[in-house]
Amino acid sequence: MGIIPKALTALLCSALLFSTTSHAEDINRHNFKIAFVQAKNHPHGLGAQKFADLVKEKSDGKMKVMVFASGTLGGDTQVISSLQGGTVDMTLVTPGLLTGIEKGFGLYGMPFLFQNSKEVDAVLDGPVGKKLLDSLPPHGLIGLGYWDHGFRHVSNSKRPITKLEDLQGLKIRVQQIPTAIGTFQTLGANPVPMSFTELYTAMETGTVDGQENPLAAVETSKFYEVQKYESLTGHFYDPLVAIFSKKTWDKLNDSERKIVRDSATEAQAYERKVSREMDITARKALADAGMQINELAPAEIQRMRDHLKPATEKFTQDYGPELVGEVMAEIQKVRGAQ
Repeated sequence: MGIIPKALTALLCSALLFSTTSHAEDINRHNFKIAFVQAKNHPHGLGAQKFADLVKEKSDGKMKVMVFASGTLGGDTQVISSLQGGTVDMTLVTPGLLTGIEKGFGLYGMPFLFQNSKEVDAVLDGPVGKKLLDSLPPHGLIGLGYWDHGFRHVSNSKRPITKLEDLQGLKIRVQQIPTAIGTFQTLGANPVPMSFTELYTAMETGTVDGQENPLAAVETSKFYEVQKYESLTGHFYDPLVAIFSKKTWDKLNDSERKIVRDSATEAQAYERKVSREMDITARKALADAGMQINELAPAEIQRMRDHLKPATEKFTQDYGPELVGEVMAEIQKVRGAQ
C-alpha cells in the first residue's frame, strides 16, 4: 500500500513541474510604459513602482514596466490619447478626465458626494464602479481598477478660507472637467482650468491665486513654496482610474493579462493604504513647511453644500439620475451600517 502514495506523489510533482514550466514558457518578453502627472514620491508614483515590481516578479523578469512620473510623457489628456494609440501602456487619471469617453465617470466629481473612505470603497469596488470600467474597451482602454487620490482641499496665496464668502473672486486652478468648473463658479471663485503640469508656474507667476488638490499632492509637488493658506474644504473626493492600452492588451495572452491584472489589484490595495496614510502625515509636513492650515466649521461646509444644490442637480441630470441613484444607494448602505 505504501508504493501507491509514493507513485502518486511523484506523478503530482511531475504534473506540477510541467504546469509551472508551461506557464513560464507562456510568458513573453514585454516592456511597458506607465506615465502619470504626479511625482515619483507621491502615492501614485509609489503605487506605480509597486505595480512594476509585481509585474517583474510574477513574470520572472520577462515583463518589465518603466515608470514615467511628473508628466514627463505629457499631461493627463495627452497620455490618455497615447494609450489609445498604443505608444504608452498604462496611466492613472482622475475619473472626470474620462467623461468625454463615458459621461458617467463625471459623477465621482460631484461636490460633497462622499464623507469617508468606507463610502468611497463601497462604490468603487461595487456594481457602479465595475459598470463604468466595463464601458472603456470600445474606446481603446482597459480599466484595471480604482486607486486612491484623496479628498481635495483649497490652497491659495491670498487668505484663509473659513466661510463661503472667502472664495469670492479667487482665481483657482481646477481640473479641465465640467464638475470642477461648475462647482467653483457656483461658489463664487474664478475657476481656471489647466493641466497639472502647468500649475506650479501659474501659481508662482500669479496667473492663478490657488488650486485644489489632496494634501499629498500639495506636499510632494512643493506647492507650499508658492502657497500660504491651506483650507480643509474636502469638497471633492478623487479616486484614480488605473487604465491600460487596449492596443497593448490585445497583444497579450491570457497568462500575461492575468499578471497585469493581478499586479494592478495588489498595487491598488498598497496604493490606497499609502495614500490615506500620507494624507495624514502631509498635513503636518505642510504646516512644518510654513503653510497656515485651517479647518472649516461643519456649519460652513453645510452652507457650501446648500449653495451648490443647483449645480448638484444639474450634474445629476448630466451624468444620469439612475446611475447617481445607484451610487447614493450604496453610500446609504454604508451610512446605515455605521
